[in-house]
Amino acid sequence: MTKSMGFSLRNLKTDEIVSLSDFEGKPVIIQFWVSWCPDCMRELPLLEQFYKSMRTDEIVILTIHVTGREGSDEQRDAFIQKNGITLPVLIDNGTEVYDQFDCHSVPTTILLDADHQMKARYTDKDKFQDILYGVSRLLAG
Repeated sequence: MTKSMGFSLRNLKTDEIVSLSDFEGKPVIIQFWVSWCPDCMRELPLLEQFYKSMRTDEIVILTIHVTGREGSDEQRDAFIQKNGITLPVLIDNGTEVYDQFDCHSVPTTILLDADHQMKARYTDKDKFQDILYGVSRLLAG
């Protein structure tokens, strides 16, 4: 697959700027989502469970809220509260980073290796178990 480009986005909860380069040397899971999407409604809570159960800092999980495809900030905030999302939520500038990663649907999950090379892409057509399998392969090296 291809080398990912860098990005710097605002973390919704902390208001800090988070850059992909902050996680140099670590594999990264990035999930793009919006609140109105039925597949996101199913998958983001599963990713949240995975995040809460992880006992390692060997991999980073980031979510990117695609503001250019969202109805409103209020819908996003209600979704986060209703689902108890504690994952880092970064705010895309419209669809800037979503487009950079050549996404065409939500959710889209990207797996990057420790050099931030894109190793896998999962879309709304894939099952969450497929993502977990990809993560296990990524961590196995």
